[in-house]
Amino acid sequence: MKRKTLVLGVGNTILSDDGAGICASRQISNRCSGHSNIDVVEASLGGVGLLDLMTGYEIVIIVDAVFTGKDRPGSIYRLDVEDLGDPSSPSGPHFLDVRTSIELGRRLGLAMPERIKIFAIEINDNTTFGENLSQEVEQALPCLTEQVLEFLEVR
Repeated sequence: MKRKTLVLGVGNTILSDDGAGICASRQISNRCSGHSNIDVVEASLGGVGLLDLMTGYEIVIIVDAVFTGKDRPGSIYRLDVEDLGDPSSPSGPHFLDVRTSIELGRRLGLAMPERIKIFAIEINDNTTFGENLSQEVEQALPCLTEQVLEFLEVR
């Protein structure tokens, strides 16, 4: 039996590059339509708000935008929850409480995923109202999508 997997595209599509995770999840959804063990969901929330969405899945892949200022826009990061570091020093609005929220879910006895993988794309702008991604992020989106599909072993 195949393991039940959730791909969770996170972001806000009216805040420019912040919508990159949702845009990627839409592309992933199109490619995963024949895979009954993979659900793709869009979410404009983070932290504790993600608990209900993740409960009951064995594997969760979070696809999100991040602004670190350390790499060029369009750079792609593959992270585990432990890589998010100290929850009191968040690296983005959606990672604010992910690590702490998962621990809370486990302590509450919720069926939390065995494995959580985060695919994040470095962005230019997540504060300007607009529905378009910056050119660098738009150009990197297919690579982000392919990396997630490769992880999922979807051809």
